[in-house]
Amino acid sequence: MKSIAISKIFFVLLLSFGLFACGSESNDTMDDAEDSVENAANDFADNFRSDKEEMRAEIDRAREEVNEEIEELEANLENASADARAEMQEEIDELKAWSNDLDQKFQNLGNVAKDGWNDFKTNVNSTLEEIDRELSDND
Repeated sequence: MKSIAISKIFFVLLLSFGLFACGSESNDTMDDAEDSVENAANDFADNFRSDKEEMRAEIDRAREEVNEEIEELEANLENASADARAEMQEEIDELKAWSNDLDQKFQNLGNVAKDGWNDFKTNVNSTLEEIDRELSDND
């Protein structure tokens, strides 16, 4: 949500800069507008980096939880009945698929363009929520 607000501010400042540059205002006003646009751009970039690092930490946390659950299930697999083993194996397969999905999302995190950041965050958050629900159901 912050990214959208910052984007709007950046756009308004950019528009203001354009209007000031086209008018008969002094060079000081144009310099001020240019500084404002540059500051808005820097704020946007800082916010993007911060969001990206938070997302990276969330992906790491979920990957660790999924891998721990896989290890626990695999350790209990040998002592389980045939029916329980089949269910456990299905769950292990599902968790491994999620783990692979998280690995892919983690790799994509470095390549995400600012324009697609909100879509990427929504997608990752949805996956993380699904994993959290599944892991909490297993407890």
